Amino acid sequence: MTATAVFHHVPAARPAANQLLARLPADDLRALTASAATVDLAFGQILYEPHSPIDAAYFPASGIISSVVATAGGAAIEVGAVGNDGAVGLGVLLGEQTSFLRVLVQVPGRALRVSSQVLREEAGREGPLRRVLLRYHALFFAQGAQSVACNGLHPVARRCARWLLMTHDRVGSDVIPVTHEFLAVMLGVRRSSVTEVLQPLRAAGLIRYRRGKIAVLDREGLERCACECYQAIRDYSARLLG
Repeated sequence: MTATAVFHHVPAARPAANQLLARLPADDLRALTASAATVDLAFGQILYEPHSPIDAAYFPASGIISSVVATAGGAAIEVGAVGNDGAVGLGVLLGEQTSFLRVLVQVPGRALRVSSQVLREEAGREGPLRRVLLRYHALFFAQGAQSVACNGLHPVARRCARWLLMTHDRVGSDVIPVTHEFLAVMLGVRRSSVTEVLQPLRAAGLIRYRRGKIAVLDREGLERCACECYQAIRDYSARLLG
């Protein structure tokens, strides 16, 4: 069930918690956020369903938003994640009217909600806003492509380490709130397989987990366990966005 979003008016100075918005000159930021609102994002809240209209873009200040491919048979797997490093709903800049993916909240937080109409108007002109958003959209596409390769070619244990690192980067805490059910969707495995995947990481002293939470104990060790996909996207992000 889709959770109800709570909206509040946002002063123009506050959205800098999002890294994309923090890159903008003050005039561009004010123009984009003049009619925007902050939104409380609840765990599991669905922002877009496949084929639903993209009526707004979301720029997280905290929390994580996941993009998921769902099949007709009910299976699902994550293909991209966004924290305060990015945004969702930017496809409207390229003429997209509806979402191809299911986009939902992985970790609760807050986001700046900008209507698609305002986003198109403000980013339709050549300038810093358009350049930043198009570069990030290219990065998100690359992340999805890397996820396809990773999901098809790498063992689930290494994919899990990659996912934990990506989430750890965005959460801003050593404790990641995630259930086994949700992690199963993110990795595209059965719920019963999640414990088997996490057990070796726990035995190696890299993580600790209990119901609804995973604590990262050894970040460097987790990086050694992850596949190369994690570093590949970090390097590409540095080249695109600095």
